[in-house]
Amino acid sequence: MARTKVDRPISALPGAIGTCALLCAAAPLALPPGSVPITLQSLIVVLAGALAGGAGVAGVIAWLALAALGLPVLAGVKGGIGAMSGFSAGFLIALPLACRLAMRWAPGWRWRPTLLLMLAGHGLLLALGGAVIAMRGGDLAALAVLLPGAGVKSIVAMAVLLVVGRRFKTAA
Repeated sequence: MARTKVDRPISALPGAIGTCALLCAAAPLALPPGSVPITLQSLIVVLAGALAGGAGVAGVIAWLALAALGLPVLAGVKGGIGAMSGFSAGFLIALPLACRLAMRWAPGWRWRPTLLLMLAGHGLLLALGGAVIAMRGGDLAALAVLLPGAGVKSIVAMAVLLVVGRRFKTAA
């Protein structure tokens, strides 16, 4: 069964540039509870996938490339391969995947499927992030501090998407 193309509220170039810029701007806004900081970046990523589609994924990948080049765009205003290879590596790997997963959203969706999709995106981030933490001998209990934030960010993303989806659907 072929999927139909979904029109996105944000077009390609602004979507990619905006996603990358927002991820860069969020770098200093991290709360360091332990080995993995709490950031707004997962919220930006799921919204970028839903609102900008593939352009959002491109923006996430561009942001990761800037980080790999050493620009201080990661949480805690860090950059470089060393900063990317710590306990946060699994989360960084999962970000474009969560963005891609969020692309399943379409304007007009009701709140339940929208919330479930946003929770799935954050769950993917926590699963891959936790896998890397476990492989490196870290404490998986540290993920517990991230769970409430993932839930709140999923609810915020759902609310934003419901408002944008209604406005986009009536404008189209």
